[in-house]
Amino acid sequence: MRVETIVEFLWQNSAVDARRPLLYTLTSRLRAALRVVGLQDALVRVPGTGAYRLTVDPELVDYHRFLRLTAEAEQAIDRDQHDRSIALLIRAVELWRGDPLADLRGARCEHLRRDMREKQFRAIKLLAKSELAVGRYDRVLARLEPLLIENHLDEGLARLWVTALHAAGRTYDARDFLAGYRRRYRRTMRSEPALDVAELLPALPSNNGLSAVNEAVSVPRQLPNDVPDYTGNVGLLDELDALAADGGKAKVVVLTGMPGVGKTTLAGHWGHRRQSWFPEGQLCLNAEAHGPVPPVRPQEALHRFLVALGVPADRVPDDPDRRVALYHRLMTGRRMLVVLDNVIDSDQAQQLLPRSDTSLTIVTSRDRLRGLSVRHGIRSLTVAPMSGPERHRMLSRIIGPGRAEAEPAALETLARLSGGLPLALRVIGEHVGSRPEVRLGDLADELANRLLDIEGDETDELTLRTVFAWSVNALAPLPARLFLLFGLCPGSTIGVEAAAAMLAVDTAEAERALDRLARAHLVNHDAVRRYRMHDLLHRYAADRARADVSAEQRRAALHRLWEWYLLTAYHAVRHLEPDRPPVPDLPEPGAVTPMTFTSDAAALRWCEAERTNLLALVRSAAGEGFHRHAWQLVDTVHEVFDRSGSQEDMREMLQIALEAATVDGHDLARVGTLINLGATYFTSHDHSRAGALFAQALHLAREKGFTELQMVCRHNLASVQLRSGATSTAIETFRQVLTDCRTAGHATGEALTLYHLGDAYRQLGHYGQARRLYQQALVICDRIGSLRGQSLNHVRLAELGLDTGEPEIALAQSRVALDLHDRVTDDTIRCDALTISAEAQLLRGRHHDALAEATIARAVGDELADPVRTARALAVLADTLSATGDQEGAASRGREALDILDDTNDPQRQAIRDRLSAYHHHRGR
Repeated sequence: MRVETIVEFLWQNSAVDARRPLLYTLTSRLRAALRVVGLQDALVRVPGTGAYRLTVDPELVDYHRFLRLTAEAEQAIDRDQHDRSIALLIRAVELWRGDPLADLRGARCEHLRRDMREKQFRAIKLLAKSELAVGRYDRVLARLEPLLIENHLDEGLARLWVTALHAAGRTYDARDFLAGYRRRYRRTMRSEPALDVAELLPALPSNNGLSAVNEAVSVPRQLPNDVPDYTGNVGLLDELDALAADGGKAKVVVLTGMPGVGKTTLAGHWGHRRQSWFPEGQLCLNAEAHGPVPPVRPQEALHRFLVALGVPADRVPDDPDRRVALYHRLMTGRRMLVVLDNVIDSDQAQQLLPRSDTSLTIVTSRDRLRGLSVRHGIRSLTVAPMSGPERHRMLSRIIGPGRAEAEPAALETLARLSGGLPLALRVIGEHVGSRPEVRLGDLADELANRLLDIEGDETDELTLRTVFAWSVNALAPLPARLFLLFGLCPGSTIGVEAAAAMLAVDTAEAERALDRLARAHLVNHDAVRRYRMHDLLHRYAADRARADVSAEQRRAALHRLWEWYLLTAYHAVRHLEPDRPPVPDLPEPGAVTPMTFTSDAAALRWCEAERTNLLALVRSAAGEGFHRHAWQLVDTVHEVFDRSGSQEDMREMLQIALEAATVDGHDLARVGTLINLGATYFTSHDHSRAGALFAQALHLAREKGFTELQMVCRHNLASVQLRSGATSTAIETFRQVLTDCRTAGHATGEALTLYHLGDAYRQLGHYGQARRLYQQALVICDRIGSLRGQSLNHVRLAELGLDTGEPEIALAQSRVALDLHDRVTDDTIRCDALTISAEAQLLRGRHHDALAEATIARAVGDELADPVRTARALAVLADTLSATGDQEGAASRGREALDILDDTNDPQRQAIRDRLSAYHHHRGR
């Protein structure tokens, strides 16, 4: 496929040259992914054509397998082999996952997507045809019902549907559907459909047993009163408008969300807002899914609806089937809104959904009601907590603008405490309103601890604790237990495997329990196989756990959690740095099964997913007395988290780990943690503090007789000397360390020392000696399989290329480092390699490429919160803009770089300041 075609598919209406650098990056990542699954050289660039060729077995591509299976099924149908056709088509249909090519836009993509959807639709109809032939009528109805919503005028689908209804003994339903279909078809297409009623259905009796009922339908108005100060959910209100407007395809919409998020209020507010759209009335039912009374049975709900529609109570049929039939008959052709509020499950809602295509039903539930979505293809909308401005605005309206404006900071705190739940905001508002003389700041302090128990009105049913309890108490034992244990988990998210460790069950059971909590909106899906809990629910879960779970059980669950995290982190780091020794005294796997990893990418994904959790986990472990787990976990992950992101969270974790190691009385851990803490300051260019920590670690290592750690400390102190300008002293120390490493057979230490010796000679301008040292280090890294070590040395060789005026060498070496990044994922290396590559492109006169790569490098430097790397990328940007004639842009970038560099006496910073000297006179502008 030509590059122009690829760009058109991915970024329609974009210039090819503007997207070429990103395309190269994506291509590199795709090749790496293909190599992981064993497809070497599957994606290649065709020389001289400006095109790429992807060579894979068509059986590895779901769409090609689908086409083959469908073709074989058609041949089986022609031979009346319907059982074989069904088996083939089920396999074909199950290959589909969501919308094809969902991330691609533009006319060409839409045309391709439409063609693929049509083939999928045709396959499902073929499957229904074969299932009808072998008598599987109910299965056909379940399969076709979701398609009727999107394809309400398709004659082939209508024919299959009517045939299946009649074959299943639902001839009256078939007749009603056919009549409605013919009306829709005539109204839309201005012609008669080709369906022959006499051919499809036998004659029906003229009296269906319902004629005795008075069918004069009243106009019910059952919606509860609207909320006058309704706030928020503008997007959802607009989406409901679009779904319900004339020509909208959705006839049933499900609103789901966590307890207290405002589903009922939203449905009622929208119903009042669009009352004119439903001139023949509104039906509303509180199905009582969660509360002090039992849920409403569907037959009882039908009785209420029929009475509201004008049927005398004593004339409502007793027979369930006749009651359902009468309800659907009375709703046929009527423009009505039906609100089924607080529904417990799909079965409760099923019989109450009108079949009329002129009415709209809104179902609200704390459960996701997957049964409705799967069987009927119904649109589901999630009501999310309110945004910051929305909750601020709503609370101001409740308590009054004067009081709100008097203490804006306290108002912000109260709004944040609500977690965006309208119910919580009203509880807060009622509490504040009942205490007009008390300062908002004092009330915020009180509510921070008591919000779950504050009453919203004169009853106790509207405390948040009560509302949450209704949902939790309805859970089966295992999901309920997991909910409570989630409250003990200090992180903001939890993965399936971690949940399994806390529960002491296998991952399949844990995933089912988490899915049940997600369906009840007690947790939310955060990412694949990861879940997040709302802050207020998390607090409620923690309170319930302390009350309902014994101290022994809580401690056992936390012990399993820390152990699982520790051993999983060990497996991840062992995969990423196989030559790095584990932290001492790791526990043996006992009651937990840690994750293992088959690739560097998988290990890095886990580390990145857990990064936001680990600080809270380490704090909690130390606070709960699991001191050894705390320092072991931190010292295990330090090596990985040193590669990307801000180091502030890592420094805080290391400080906790140092205190935990001291309490644990583990001297080896104290030395190792001091070294790691010093390394974070060194990475952040705080060489003075790094040197003090390395010296402290060296003193303790000598005192305790830790020979190998003494060598590490001396190496690190030499690195500080090098960065501080004491190059000759650093070289002498490095040479002593190099001798010790070789004597001890420490290959990793030898390679790293050679690397830093190369830095020292490069700093002195001895480029040939530096190159030889980097190449020696590279050979060792290649031998021991240290990909990160290889990347570091390729970056240094690239920098040497710039030093010696050889941009081609600089470009080639930096490309090797960038290609390795997909497997190493070290953002410091990536930032350096991009900056070097940009500078090499600048020297070659390729200004467009230089600007693109320097811009990315600057963004990576910002993400690392590294002023030196960011300033260096900005310096390259400034010089490139100057070379293109954009002097104002160059001055702006130069000024920005100078502003982020402090005046510390650091050789790296001074070199960048010297380079930017031309922009000094612009600083005051």
